Amino acid sequence: MVKWTSVCQTVDLLLTISPPARTKSESKFVKNPIPFLVILFTLSSPAQGFGAKTIDLTPSETDTVSGDGSISGSAPVRVVVSASRREMPAEESTRFITVITRDQIERSGKTYIFDLLRSTPGVHIAQSGPAGRGVTVNLRGTNANHTLVLIDGVQVNGPTTGQSAIEHITTQSVERVEVLRGAHSVLYGADAIGGVINIVMRQEDRHGLHGDANFEYGTFQTFREGGELSAAYDRIQSLGSFGRIDSKGPGDNDGYQNTTVRNRSKVHFSENSNLETFFYYFNAQSGIDDGAFRQDPNRTLKSREQVVNSRYNIALRDWWQQYFQYSFFHDLQVDFDPRNSGGADPEAVPFRLDTDRHTLEYQSTLFVRDWDVIVLGYEFEHIASNIKRSVGFDELMRTHAVFFQNEATFWDSLKLVGGVRLDHNNFYGVEVNPQFSGSWWLEKTQTRVKGNMGRAFKAPTFNELSFPNFGNQNVRPETSWSWDAGIEQYYWDKRGRLSAAYFRNSVKDLIQFVSGSTGVFTAENVARARLQGVEVEHEIQLHEHISLSTAYTYTSTEDRETGKRLTRRPWHQGKIGLTADYRKFKFYADWSLVGGQDDTQGSVRVRNKGYTRLDFTLTYSLTEYLELYGRVENATDDHFNEVLGFDQPPPRFFGGVRLKG
Repeated sequence: MVKWTSVCQTVDLLLTISPPARTKSESKFVKNPIPFLVILFTLSSPAQGFGAKTIDLTPSETDTVSGDGSISGSAPVRVVVSASRREMPAEESTRFITVITRDQIERSGKTYIFDLLRSTPGVHIAQSGPAGRGVTVNLRGTNANHTLVLIDGVQVNGPTTGQSAIEHITTQSVERVEVLRGAHSVLYGADAIGGVINIVMRQEDRHGLHGDANFEYGTFQTFREGGELSAAYDRIQSLGSFGRIDSKGPGDNDGYQNTTVRNRSKVHFSENSNLETFFYYFNAQSGIDDGAFRQDPNRTLKSREQVVNSRYNIALRDWWQQYFQYSFFHDLQVDFDPRNSGGADPEAVPFRLDTDRHTLEYQSTLFVRDWDVIVLGYEFEHIASNIKRSVGFDELMRTHAVFFQNEATFWDSLKLVGGVRLDHNNFYGVEVNPQFSGSWWLEKTQTRVKGNMGRAFKAPTFNELSFPNFGNQNVRPETSWSWDAGIEQYYWDKRGRLSAAYFRNSVKDLIQFVSGSTGVFTAENVARARLQGVEVEHEIQLHEHISLSTAYTYTSTEDRETGKRLTRRPWHQGKIGLTADYRKFKFYADWSLVGGQDDTQGSVRVRNKGYTRLDFTLTYSLTEYLELYGRVENATDDHFNEVLGFDQPPPRFFGGVRLKG
């Protein structure tokens, strides 16, 4: 039956298994947040007056702003799809969004998507050791399985744990990353309680045949090779890429290998119709441990994912756009733990998890008036999961969903968005999720005021429903009501942007494993939580060739059952970023500051101290087609654990070459 529930939001980081730790003292700078805040906003505070409305921190920007806050001119505009399931400038959205652009990705030189997300407001990253180990992404204090991760609009969260394997997703061939903060089940259904991360792959738009290649070598005997080949002729566009990573790692069982292949193509049948296809595949292997402070010399986890997507777009009228889409997601994981040398421990039974997800989708976008846009659609999802162990399970899950959203703009300044989605699932029945948002553009002060409120839910995972001995097919979805409000302020001829938001999220029916009278743990809806906080983000182009960005997030979390703070959620975190160009040199630096947080050691709650992490990259262009670069990660040599018991590696140094064609 339909359940309307408002109340608290929780989030205990899901089970993470990986290596041991050496806990060292936290940076004194992070213990007291006041010096951090003073430095953060002193560095980024403007001395100039107000000006035009938008910002994209590129030196050649010349675009202007119309009366409704929309952008015109020749400069690039940061486009976002995730907020409304249609392309629109991020600056015009009623939601709080961060867009990491292709230029920022290339300047950073970072290998993995999750490393890019470290500097995003409202996002906390925790990795259980070196490259290849498990990574959790918490948006606004929610659980890792409350964050919906998409690649070109296709969900890559695993149905068994609810989390994505984001630790294996690299930055190669990525056009941009959209981070949509706040509940968004109205358009995306389950698993978007905390927000949505949409990774958009590059689409070739240069005519002719082109190729790129890169090679990198660094600490721990790490090799990274890759290349791209693209073609665009008349009605056909295609871009394919290949990447390979091999690393010995800092310890005896810390090796990592990753092979990734991607392709995105488009065929234009006419001016009004085209077919888009997308293929993504990775095959990774990493050494893992038996748990916190429990190293294992030979245990490995093999992970393989593939995504196939085809989408037919057609515009029957100028005011009516629609698409038909089919996508396939396959996830295979094999955990193998042979007997240690000397036979000190028993040989573990291999664990194999095999999951397929088929999704059919139809969407219509109706431009009813110049000021009124309607998005509506239908989605069908079929999931099959199989776990093989000493005891396993085979399960099927089917979901039908319809969604509707109306976006109206009044007087060229007031934008109101309302929508609702209905999901029907063969396990948990019906879920109805409404959402409302709005923004007001004040042209005189170049200010946009925003507010959002909505309901979201997370479907029970296959592990929670059916895992042998502790699964429970009577568990209900976790649900939440949330709201946020804030402003975006533009100034100094649109060279600067300041965004500030307050958020509050209440979650109930959180699923935890509870010990019964027989001592057997069973999944039950028993927990509640409340999350609230403040996000501040500032960007400014200080000079034609120098840009500075800062961000700060304050997060307060409470387990409503115990009154205690949720584990692995820092009170304070922030970042300072700098980019600079000088002749043929490009410099990028990103300094992350994370405060202390509660964690657990066995059954005991302990304090995990804060830390700082400085990454920077220097690039030199030998020619128009050839670049050399060097990158340093954790340059401050801060010793820390993002997850207690799993040590982060010391400073890493990398050097490489990029060939652009």
